[in-house]
Amino acid sequence: MIQTTKYYEEFVNYFKLASKQQELCNVSAEAPYGMHKHLSPEAKIGDDLMEHVELYDVVERKYAGFSQIVNDVFYGWTSSHPYWQKMKAGLVTRQRNTVARDWTGKKYDLPTWLYLFILHRVTGSAINYSTKPTGYHNTILFHLHQCDTIDEMTKMIKHYPTPFYTSIGYQFPSFPKPPEGYKRGGDYFLCEFAPRLAVDLAKFLDGFFKQHELRAIGDFMLDWNTKNGLKRYQFQYAAVVADVADWFPEFAYRESMFYYGSNARECISYLAKPTGKARGDAFLDEVMKKIYEDTGSLPYNAEDVCCDFIRWIENYVRPGADYDHLDLDSLWNSSSIKDHPFGRQKAMLELGLVDTFNGIGSHPSDDYVISRAGLTPEQYKERVNERVS
Repeated sequence: MIQTTKYYEEFVNYFKLASKQQELCNVSAEAPYGMHKHLSPEAKIGDDLMEHVELYDVVERKYAGFSQIVNDVFYGWTSSHPYWQKMKAGLVTRQRNTVARDWTGKKYDLPTWLYLFILHRVTGSAINYSTKPTGYHNTILFHLHQCDTIDEMTKMIKHYPTPFYTSIGYQFPSFPKPPEGYKRGGDYFLCEFAPRLAVDLAKFLDGFFKQHELRAIGDFMLDWNTKNGLKRYQFQYAAVVADVADWFPEFAYRESMFYYGSNARECISYLAKPTGKARGDAFLDEVMKKIYEDTGSLPYNAEDVCCDFIRWIENYVRPGADYDHLDLDSLWNSSSIKDHPFGRQKAMLELGLVDTFNGIGSHPSDDYVISRAGLTPEQYKERVNERVS
């Protein structure tokens, strides 16, 4: 029902590189336990972009930047923490050292954990891709350990003096308009809606059927929003569904199909073309089954790898902060595809479409460069391939 493209082969190659880098530089149950620095000789994987930008070293969502603080909150400073070997060795960030120790010993029921997942995801997952580490930005989780119940958490949220939302890496949803007594719509949602959703979701998960398909969990949450007069927070709730799969796997059929974000949809559109009648999500599911078959990556993890692949193929680096020193005119991925028309590409410099990528305020995503040069993707590819031949 599908015909794979040259991008599919490149995706599988990227997956192997990211998997190896996760083992070497991020986390592993076996030596070296992810202890090597990305730029160390022991961690060379033959990809300059991945070695210089600490974004691509993951093939499992649980170990991605947007979930780092969740591991600290859930496991605390204990041997159950997946990064325990690094923690024992003193290879921890200041943020992990603080959060994991502060949350050690916290015992919550299922609704409270679900509430924390919801809070983390709808406030932006604490992501800032221009900093190292990426997953501790502007979050109230640094302080909620002081609370023992959801009610105590909502009181802290309602009176918290500063905003704790970030859209630097992830967007947060369209919250309901706050009534009098609330400064922000997000605060209103977290205090008046999210506690009820967490309780209802816990009842759903722990009901007659113990292992739910991932989309069934998400659909329950999305339908709950609709019934309660809210917009459907599909992007953020998909992340909560993945949290259930990662931290409460007893309630989730982890091999089931997952949702697709916009980056994942874009990625899969490159990887294969339909040969049968399958279109829309049915086509995406066919490609995802192929990925699962060839890589062993569970669909909810592979969906996130698809998002990273799009960044990688575009040579994504978020300018600023910890990456401001990089020369964006010489830092490239190891992809064999040289005519990709989007993002930041070496051929764009060679063709004179841009003078330099250094000094730009943001990543030139999608067709930013070629559209300003008056080129379509097809015309750009022709020029690149003519030059190569």
